[in-house]
Amino acid sequence: MGTGGGMTLTRRVKFGTHSVIIVVAGLIALGGLMRPSPVAWGADTDSPVPSGAGEAVRLEPVVVSASRVEQRLRDVPANVTVITREDIEQSPARTVDDLLRQIPGFSLFRRSSSLVTHPTTQGVSLRGIGPSGVSRTLVLLDGVPLNDPFGGWIYWNKVPMESIERIEVARGGGSGVWGNYALGGVINIITRRPEARVAQAKLDLGTRDTVDADLLVSHVTGPWGISLEGSFFDTDGYKIVRKDQRGKIDVNANSSHKTFNGRMEYTPSLNSSLFLAGSFFREDRGNGTPFQNNETETGYIATGGRLKTADGSDWQLTMFSHLQTFSSTFTSAAPNRNSETPALNQFDVPSTDVGLNLQWSKRVFQSHLLTAGTDLRWIDGETNEDATFSQALGEFTRRRKAGGEQVLTGAYIQDIFTPAPGWQVTIAGRLDTWQSFNASRVEKNKQTGAITPTSPGSFPDRDEFAFSPKVALLYHATDQLSLRSSFYKGFRAPTINEQFRPFRVRNDITEANPDLDPERLIGGEVGADYAIMSNLLGRLTAFWNEVKDPVVNVTKGIGAGAPVAPCGFVPAGGVCRQRDNLDRTRIRGIEAELEYRPLPRWTASGSYLYNHTEVLSAPNQPDLEGKRIAQVPRHQFALKLNYTNPALINVSVQGRFVGDQFEDDLNSLKLGDFFVVDLMLSRPIPVPGATAGELFLAAENLFDRTYEVSRTADGIVTTGTPLLVHGGVRVRF
Repeated sequence: MGTGGGMTLTRRVKFGTHSVIIVVAGLIALGGLMRPSPVAWGADTDSPVPSGAGEAVRLEPVVVSASRVEQRLRDVPANVTVITREDIEQSPARTVDDLLRQIPGFSLFRRSSSLVTHPTTQGVSLRGIGPSGVSRTLVLLDGVPLNDPFGGWIYWNKVPMESIERIEVARGGGSGVWGNYALGGVINIITRRPEARVAQAKLDLGTRDTVDADLLVSHVTGPWGISLEGSFFDTDGYKIVRKDQRGKIDVNANSSHKTFNGRMEYTPSLNSSLFLAGSFFREDRGNGTPFQNNETETGYIATGGRLKTADGSDWQLTMFSHLQTFSSTFTSAAPNRNSETPALNQFDVPSTDVGLNLQWSKRVFQSHLLTAGTDLRWIDGETNEDATFSQALGEFTRRRKAGGEQVLTGAYIQDIFTPAPGWQVTIAGRLDTWQSFNASRVEKNKQTGAITPTSPGSFPDRDEFAFSPKVALLYHATDQLSLRSSFYKGFRAPTINEQFRPFRVRNDITEANPDLDPERLIGGEVGADYAIMSNLLGRLTAFWNEVKDPVVNVTKGIGAGAPVAPCGFVPAGGVCRQRDNLDRTRIRGIEAELEYRPLPRWTASGSYLYNHTEVLSAPNQPDLEGKRIAQVPRHQFALKLNYTNPALINVSVQGRFVGDQFEDDLNSLKLGDFFVVDLMLSRPIPVPGATAGELFLAAENLFDRTYEVSRTADGIVTTGTPLLVHGGVRVRF
């Protein structure tokens, strides 16, 4: 299916802690009671028989992320990367975001792993379209939005790696059918479906007292299928402030999370199916000093089904809901970092959302594949927090409550038209509405109960509309060469978090802005996929995007131990920023990918991204014009070499380069470039009573390279993931 950093090379025929250990042992014992499955580890029951020694025909994947309907990868007029189950098992990554970093252009707001970073810095961007805590890319879990309803970031740890079947990464504007968040593209995480009498366990232990365990059982009987999974992760983490700047308050940034997933399916016929899925997730983090931590607890449920009718129509319905609570504390550090003072306590940030999607598709006259649908998402969230700590009183003196509700609705239609052999035209359009209502911000003096003068109270209701068209052309010039192009518009509504929740990073304060306008994107791309030889595939894409009213963190003033509007008191050396709309930014670039199989056991691949970003117009901050967009490197590349020999050892080596970038909008805080190497070794082993077993050993940042993740205005630098070594065993019954 795919190897080597996620590219898919298609070989075409002519026509185309103790408790954890105890639980793992219990699962193994349970698996021993089940009838062994005939499927080997990592195999696919639909995979063809090898055609020769060490060589197998590779089936071309079917993807849904680009167009919301199933298409062969070669028939998608977009740059889509498929990360397969094989790729996941060859990677040392323990979180989805670290896995996706092998794709140039994928980035979070910060360069560090979600293992140790604050969740509000885990918004994802593709192709440098405005990285920040909120995502400019839609992330789906089995077709359901994974973007946090309150803030738009992603809890990557919600999805255990062992549960994933494949990940589709579709770059380029996707709002034409997907709507909100899909400015830079769509990431669709597809989990494993229930299988007959299967039990699977993984135990992974590593440096820094890290434990990663996963337990999964599933069964199918008749039309019914069920799967249950439990996952546990805990690490002591590491100190994130640069070594020469640390003081007494600098401790390890640690994290722990637990996940439980369940899914039930009912498939009475080939033309109909129903499902019910749910999960529970809890995460606890220490954020690098004794008094900075955050907690999240969330539940999720989804249900729906699919029905194919006699006239050829395919109907799909999905309904879902998330219920979440979040808390986080922030402090102000002394210049010598030997003491800290409470600065902000967000003790309760609840949010709820309910959503649905109804979609119809049908092939008409053989040359038209029509799709139409509608979706809705209602979101309710608020932040309850204490601010302005009094040393004399030993407590916070202000209490703030801010939040509101949003409703996003959309309707879309798409025609995938094949006018002649080798040609495909895709025309899509979507109308979205965004409503913000019941919004308020109230601040009270905790001692007197008086409303503070800066508290605006309620905000007026708002309505916005957006039309997002897309036109794409695909031409299969030969069996080896395909040419593609597309033009699109996109839309992203500001989140409740951006409108109402301020935050703090050490002494730098960022204020919310209730008056934010939606972001709108216009862009296009051209590309080619070329099978240069039967074992060498190349892909090249050039893209251009402009974003109107992008939401960025705009610098409002430098702190001097005095108030700075609109942030209030800002410590000396700190910065006051506020989320604000600029007028226009531009992002242009080139993506190039190669994959080469010189021998059946060897695969080499490489990918490169050149990304030129610029603030074109910023009347509210003219100093930003001509500056690069913060947090976007100009150059990125990844190299990967795989050797597969189950009788001896499987080896995967990956190198990743990220160019220099700027921390801030003024381009005054530069983060240097870096290159890191990761290594993965594995070998199948016999396990009594099991159908498959595997030992593995991995090293992340093999040469322990120190690289910068963030830099504050007072010069404090945080660093990225150091050398981490871990290994363990997988067993499948």
